[in-house]
Amino acid sequence: MKKNSYPGKFIVFEGLDGSGQSTQAGLFKKYLENKGFSVILTKEPTLDSKAGKKLRKILDKREKISPKQLQKLFFLDRQEHLKKKVIPALKKGSIVISDRHFFSSFAYGASEGIDLNWLIKLNYSFFLPDLTFLLKVRPRVCIERIEERGIAKTLFEKEQKLEAVWKTYKSLPQRFKNVYIILGERSIPLVFESIKKTFNSMNIKNKKPLNKYIDQTNIRTSSQAKDIIKTCQEALKYDFRGVCVNIGWIRLVKDTLKGSDIKVISLIDPPIGDSSYLERLRLCKQAKNDGADEIDVVMSLNDIKHEKWDKILKELKEICQVLPTKVIIGSGYLTDEEIEKASETVVRSKAICVKTATAKDPLENRELTEKARHLKLMKQGAPGLLIKASGSIKTFKDAKKMIEAGANIIGTSSGVEIMKNSK
Repeated sequence: MKKNSYPGKFIVFEGLDGSGQSTQAGLFKKYLENKGFSVILTKEPTLDSKAGKKLRKILDKREKISPKQLQKLFFLDRQEHLKKKVIPALKKGSIVISDRHFFSSFAYGASEGIDLNWLIKLNYSFFLPDLTFLLKVRPRVCIERIEERGIAKTLFEKEQKLEAVWKTYKSLPQRFKNVYIILGERSIPLVFESIKKTFNSMNIKNKKPLNKYIDQTNIRTSSQAKDIIKTCQEALKYDFRGVCVNIGWIRLVKDTLKGSDIKVISLIDPPIGDSSYLERLRLCKQAKNDGADEIDVVMSLNDIKHEKWDKILKELKEICQVLPTKVIIGSGYLTDEEIEKASETVVRSKAICVKTATAKDPLENRELTEKARHLKLMKQGAPGLLIKASGSIKTFKDAKKMIEAGANIIGTSSGVEIMKNSK
């Protein structure tokens, strides 16, 4: 079988039903995003293709089909899945995490008496994953976990059947490269630590392209609907990470970006976070109801200056439960000590990111070296958290400097100019 030839990496989680591979795949996605990778999480079989819809009926025991016919349906669903979702993301340099892939077909198909070589030949046109995590959990434990869910078992969820499935699964590391067995009966955090350790040992570098750093931004109060649509069209053309607008435009942005994976981001309480807590929380909930994927919330400058850190933390924790939250600390107004303390507080709030500034922040008028210095202070205060740079980042040189200083995201209204100048 051929290797993945695309810029991105293809990582697969496998295991018996009930092994916890779906849980670990979700945790791994968040981990990689926090490291600055562009990540897509997907699953097989899909529910999108014609074959995938038929598969679901068969697995739920609503229809019957021969084992080989079943595997041909898996093949057709996988073929469409790769073509429409996986390969386009890999071409962009993203990491694609798949909850199951053809190794499941090998293991479950062989348990039905199908020759393993036939199964491999059927899937031979597909490329191998760059990394596969195979969670080892005894079939009896898997069955207990499935029963604890309180949901009906699928076609393969019987202990004797799972014993046969695992027999094939455990042979895969000898047949294929980069398949790692992870002991899955430990606590979720301990299992995840083993996964992280294995991934980090492979030294996979972040190949995120420049466009995926950029949150294209339009927060001008004078903007009209046509201006917001133009910003969205620019984001679609260059496939930016996200579009950030004032809360009144969220529904329009959501509609305009429909069908893309570009994030819809609402700015909350600019420029210094001086609204009441209840009003800020109301705005965050409105943004969610209107279709926002993330919120960029301004930390209260007044509370920072009066060292009300407990109050800030309590309020941010509530806000972060509404949507994935990037917290703007207004670093241009702050001392070095306040930048680090604010960043530490953002980490404790469970936000996904700490951001330098928004419009009218004094940081806009600072030199690039000073902006870069702020990013380094933020990384010291918030190790492991995403860092978003903003504040008059207008050229490719500006963006490159911010990324070199540690920025994972660039907030700018000049994304088009940056991309044009990067070539």
